Amino acid sequence: MPFLAGEPLILYMPNGRTVSIASLVSGKKTHIDGVPLPHDVLMEKASEGIPLTLDKGGWVLPFRPTHAESLSHLKRRTQIIYPKDQGLILLWADIHPGHRVLESGVGSGALTVSLLRMVRPGGALLSVERRSEHADEARANIRTLDPSGVEDHTIVIGDMYDPEILPGEGALFDRIILDLPEPWNALDNVRRLLRPGGILLTYVPTPLQVHTLSLALQESKNFHLVRTVESIVRDWEFGPQSVRPAHRIIGHTGFITTARFSPAPLPYIPFEAPF
Repeated sequence: MPFLAGEPLILYMPNGRTVSIASLVSGKKTHIDGVPLPHDVLMEKASEGIPLTLDKGGWVLPFRPTHAESLSHLKRRTQIIYPKDQGLILLWADIHPGHRVLESGVGSGALTVSLLRMVRPGGALLSVERRSEHADEARANIRTLDPSGVEDHTIVIGDMYDPEILPGEGALFDRIILDLPEPWNALDNVRRLLRPGGILLTYVPTPLQVHTLSLALQESKNFHLVRTVESIVRDWEFGPQSVRPAHRIIGHTGFITTARFSPAPLPYIPFEAPF
């Protein structure tokens, strides 16, 4: 299948290095080891997974980037939620098509794009972001990575800690996801906006934050089955005479905490892992 104008592309080189092209543009060139490679050549002669011979020797292997690869090359001024954590977030929050989801703490929009991919068709995402420059960057990244998701997405400039945020709304969302430094200060708004049986998911980096949050959730009498997990990923390397773990490990990045909401005040029901 040929590559089209506007498509993103990743070129893999024989030594494993990559060159990422955010968007193919007629008349534009990308340099491979200092040698210009016209985008028109990629659109006219390249096919996905088929080696493309370069004019001055050597070759590259072109692929359309996976979602994880696209996120790794995302333009950003803030730290993003890594793909390893996003996978858990989408699973433990049980995001699926048709859901109405609220997120707060948009940053560069990496998780926003993933959420939009999951809620469609039939669902919608509302993002609350305190800083307008972050919201602008997130909008630009969404237009680049998922242009069709724009119509199902709304960004509100505001503070999730503010009791006046989203006035007049009630029990509107199936899921609420908070990437905030003090998510416990947003619980009153979560009670107002999350439907009964809905899931609250938070992402915080330090044990002290997750400890304060867990106690607040358990003492609230409205949030139950509180669970906290983290993800650590280690690649393995396989050679002719050896099998060993890679020297680089993607270790702790953040704690993911989930809780189920009940508007009726009840004694806290603890979580018991089914597996």
